[in-house]
Amino acid sequence: MTLQQLLRLAWRIFRGRATRFLSITHGVALGSVALSSAALLLTLAVLDGFEQTLQEKVALFVSHVDVRFLSPVAQQSSERWRQHLARLNPSICLASTYVELEALLSHRGNVEAALLHADVPAARSRYQALNIPELSAGMSCALGRPLAERLGVRRGDTVVVIASSGSSGALSTPVIGRIRVDAIYESGMRQFDESIVLVTPSVLHRLQHALLPTGISLWLDDARKSQWVARQIDSLFGAALYARSYRDIHPAMFTWIAMQKRPIPIIVGILSVVAAFNILTLLFVALVERRSTLATLRMLGLQRKHLLTMVVGYGLAVAIAGYAIGVAIATGFASAQRTMGLVRLDATVYFIDRLPVEFLWWHFAAVGTAVALLTLGVLVLPVLAAMRISPLAIIRIR
Repeated sequence: MTLQQLLRLAWRIFRGRATRFLSITHGVALGSVALSSAALLLTLAVLDGFEQTLQEKVALFVSHVDVRFLSPVAQQSSERWRQHLARLNPSICLASTYVELEALLSHRGNVEAALLHADVPAARSRYQALNIPELSAGMSCALGRPLAERLGVRRGDTVVVIASSGSSGALSTPVIGRIRVDAIYESGMRQFDESIVLVTPSVLHRLQHALLPTGISLWLDDARKSQWVARQIDSLFGAALYARSYRDIHPAMFTWIAMQKRPIPIIVGILSVVAAFNILTLLFVALVERRSTLATLRMLGLQRKHLLTMVVGYGLAVAIAGYAIGVAIATGFASAQRTMGLVRLDATVYFIDRLPVEFLWWHFAAVGTAVALLTLGVLVLPVLAAMRISPLAIIRIR
């Protein structure tokens, strides 16, 4: 008999005219595999979604590698250093100097501390990612929504900026200016939305005429190389430059994700083991209830290897069907989450305001392989039980 004929025969024997108890056992096994597969897929997708979303959000305000100047001499030669770093490593796609300035913003009696940030080369892509128009030339800025709400400003309003006219630690007089709010952005990262103000370079030149670049932003072709590039810069130019990857700047975010990746898949993986044992129970029940039928087939000449193929094929069929249902559940929830944002998060705790779900191809391969291996592992006992069924069993049963 061919494999297709054996599988069809197995399905007709184990599912045809099934008793109520066998049908319930089949449903429980199918449902447990579906739920465990969906849970494991969603767990992997959420963890990787967190990491990818945080990486994308952080990249809107912090480059893959941030290089700071350690001496005034290096700061005055910022353009030379920028060109040198751009040629240092082929992984570096863009090197851009940027300027940051700590300041106070005031509007109608509300005062908030903020960090003014300007870098021309990366501005256009940043504005597109934040879904805000580019800032017009002149004294204009873009505020995060939480900061704008605390200040009580709307688009088109004017805020007062108070900044120091000297270097850090030096006695200086404050400089006061007015800037217009051209846009209000919302990145989803409350840590940035409530503190960073995007401004045009003319704002910083107006506040400090001789303001030198604060550092150099480096964007790479692969963000995973950021720590390696940062260590390379530190080892070569440690006396003049100080390089940090985006993971080093915000270690709490990515350390939290790394900690979650260790126990959660193990805990959810226990569900897969339970589902596999439900398949084991199903096969034992099916063998007991169909023992006379199988013994009859053995008397009619069904070989033992064909019987084993039928048992293994039926167990794998249940596992594959459950996995397919689990994939449908997981992808359906992910689609609904992306479009409607069903699960909201506290941004002050989880850094972002909605649950991110991002599937990768290896998620489906890993979960599918785990389901198949666990099913094959628990099939050993039903196979041994099936091998003990002999043609003489029909005589004892009757």
